[in-house]
Amino acid sequence: MEHDPEALQDHLDRYAELVRASPHNLLSRAGLEALEDRHIPECVRFARRLPQGPRLLDVGSGGGLPGIVIAIVRPDLELHLLEATTKKARFLTEAAETLGLVVEVHNGRAEEFAGGPLRGAFDLVTARAVAPLQKLVGLCGPFLASGGQIHAIKGERWAAEVTDATSEMRRVGLRVLADPTDTPELDPKVVVLGR
Repeated sequence: MEHDPEALQDHLDRYAELVRASPHNLLSRAGLEALEDRHIPECVRFARRLPQGPRLLDVGSGGGLPGIVIAIVRPDLELHLLEATTKKARFLTEAAETLGLVVEVHNGRAEEFAGGPLRGAFDLVTARAVAPLQKLVGLCGPFLASGGQIHAIKGERWAAEVTDATSEMRRVGLRVLADPTDTPELDPKVVVLGR
């Protein structure tokens, strides 16, 4: 899909329609107002910047930002979506089927899956608006394969979150590989962690 801009936009528009048509509160009113102008374009830019890596897990996929958008933009990735809320996990499954996307949806909390077959299984782990980095390290770290990376979309407080997470990162053997100061012109702000 990535190579055909018209087909890509069609899939993104259809995804936005699915979010708006859902009876579930996938986004806040403000989030819905900014869906096409901010949230989807931000996730498209994020997806395009992700490195090659066959297996990706999106933790806390919610209404599909960025997980479903990544699936649309990056069909080269084997994509897994992890969502704790059953109605949102059901939406993700239905949206993927409607859009013809190949994704596997896991319904449950990250802590529940961290000790099972998903442990250490992913080259890339992504998260957006899930938790502060200090907590995110513990939620996402267990899923990383050797040499894997966490790509976390963060807000304006990203630097303070990195500082707050320093001891937790050290405890689990992760370090900052890249942060928004490396590419200040790019949006969204992404902190990349790895071993």
